[in-house]
Amino acid sequence: MTVQPDRDDYESPLGTRGGYLRVDLECSDGHGFAFIMGNHKGAEFVGVVPRT
Repeated sequence: MTVQPDRDDYESPLGTRGGYLRVDLECSDGHGFAFIMGNHKGAEFVGVVPRT
């Protein structure tokens, strides 16, 4: 799990501004994903992206 500070840059893997929490996941076949939860100015963002 990785926690990123709240910034005004578009650094989130979801392409959003603000801080975010990243949880790296892997299925039994070895495919990697990142579960992302972010927040910026009261807006919540949730997504799953391929792990890089």
